[in-house]
Amino acid sequence: MTRLLIFLFLPLFALGQEDSCAVFSPNTEPNIQTMGLFMNPPSWETIHYVVHVHHTDSFPNSYVPEEVIWDSHDHLNEEFEEALLEFELVDIIYHNFDEWPTSPQLLQPYNTCVPYSGLGYYEMNDYLEPIVWDRQQYMNVHVFPQFCAGILGFAWTAYTAATDMDGVWVRTNVFGRFGDQLTVPTRMENKTLIHEVGHYVSLHHVFRNVEFCGENLGDCLETGDFVCDTPPTKLNWSCENPICPPGLYDYTPNNHMDYYVDSCRTNFTSGQIERIHAALPILRPGITDPPDEPEDPVCYGDISGDWVVGMNDILLLLQHWGEIDWEQGDVNGDGYFTVSDVNIVLTYFGTVCPQAEQDPFYREETELIRTESVKSLLDLLNEYPGNATRSN
Repeated sequence: MTRLLIFLFLPLFALGQEDSCAVFSPNTEPNIQTMGLFMNPPSWETIHYVVHVHHTDSFPNSYVPEEVIWDSHDHLNEEFEEALLEFELVDIIYHNFDEWPTSPQLLQPYNTCVPYSGLGYYEMNDYLEPIVWDRQQYMNVHVFPQFCAGILGFAWTAYTAATDMDGVWVRTNVFGRFGDQLTVPTRMENKTLIHEVGHYVSLHHVFRNVEFCGENLGDCLETGDFVCDTPPTKLNWSCENPICPPGLYDYTPNNHMDYYVDSCRTNFTSGQIERIHAALPILRPGITDPPDEPEDPVCYGDISGDWVVGMNDILLLLQHWGEIDWEQGDVNGDGYFTVSDVNIVLTYFGTVCPQAEQDPFYREETELIRTESVKSLLDLLNEYPGNATRSN
């Protein structure tokens, strides 16, 4: 069943706050039991992911170097080690966003922008559809130069088939721990990525639905951020001067899922870690499974291994004709090298498979070559008829 999504965003946008985050969530939170209810403690899980760098001439330094990304990858694993999560970076892909027709409109910060305006949503889906990796098997991390208003990042807390935007998004100027792309003084330690990945693996803001310090929202597993060891505190921008006094509400102002400056975000609670491991199989089924192995490419009739069915294969056939047990020539897989395999090679003669380093030789006069090859092989078969078929 396709999940309905609610876009939750803070009214602080209207105040021009430049440290905001957006969260997309299921409209009803599944009943995920945590906080000591595990029969066994959480164990290590691995999430494979790919980084998409969307760069544009409109934003200087939006082409983030690979060394920044690999350092960010190391940092991601360092911060989630306590949560028993490991991330394996599979690929880094660069996309020139200037090639997309509506990129100028989508890069506007307060008008038709990403992610929640109509144009920003639907155009981005069209743009992403051919480039995202299988979202049920890979976490897609997008480094993008501009979002609406003051958003520094956004993410989905659950898999949805409704949009190819499902994944982790981080604004370019707060991604990484070094580099010329960093321009926000309080966001230079890569904690925006950690925060958004926290959302991706099911965590909410610790201040979710809290209107005043210590507010009793009811059952902690069914309200707020659905975690019981994150007290109901108001949104915090500072760990030195938190809105809700730490001593009074028994918490340390250092959680990754609050809005503190980067230097203050250092911790996930035990309840958050339990929630991650309880929620992932429900909200993102298959994301911790090993990705499907790609099928080995096949070039039918290619014996020589050059991805072309051509003269190299004919020469090998001639060289080995009569060797019934020649495995390389057993094209049809029946265990023997016979005239049936020769016929397959002749049928596909002239085929240039996609993996080939294409040579014009194989694309010109193929019919003449085929005719001469057939004649040579037929002469050979007539000369050695006893070797042309399998004898029992």
